[in-house]
Amino acid sequence: MEIAIKGNSKMGKNVYIFNIPAKKTCTPTSWCLEGKNGKPACYALRNNFLLPNAMASAERRYTQSKSEGFVEEMSNFIKNKKVKYFRIHSSGDFYSEDYVEKWIEIAKNCPETKFRSSTHRRDLIDKIEDLNSLPNVIVRESLDNSLREPETKLKFSALSSLEIVNKESSYHCLNSCEKCGHYCWEHRENINFDEH
Repeated sequence: MEIAIKGNSKMGKNVYIFNIPAKKTCTPTSWCLEGKNGKPACYALRNNFLLPNAMASAERRYTQSKSEGFVEEMSNFIKNKKVKYFRIHSSGDFYSEDYVEKWIEIAKNCPETKFRSSTHRRDLIDKIEDLNSLPNVIVRESLDNSLREPETKLKFSALSSLEIVNKESSYHCLNSCEKCGHYCWEHRENINFDEH
């Protein structure tokens, strides 16, 4: 199993993704868990993410992320594949300061790669802001129907239906990274997206 996977049809062939288990690593809001008529609104808690193979892969990658060799292994993978765009977590979140520090080292080791992520982890915000301060990394604060207002200095990634989208300028996600030229990686701006 490779340490990261190629992007899906939405993200395109130039993107690699590193997924870990959602509930185990993030701080899901009530919207994440039951926002769609009592069912999870977070896409990492439904659909293909619930397939046994996907769940097992996320668990293996979580174990890899805790290993001493993770930084070197991930850095080598990214360099060898000449990865242009990297999504840290379409499933899961930063789970410890040590883990965020590993991503800081990886991003520094791979300056030609652009990284992006979203987070609910306000408890780790100081270290996450360190990661976000790197020129090739953008981390956005994730906003949803349970958490409607930003609480950090990060740019936000918000549901289009939230009032904050009307108050502050933000780019509307086209739901096709190739169509928009990987805007989320290329521009350090607020993003809004339709619920999917």
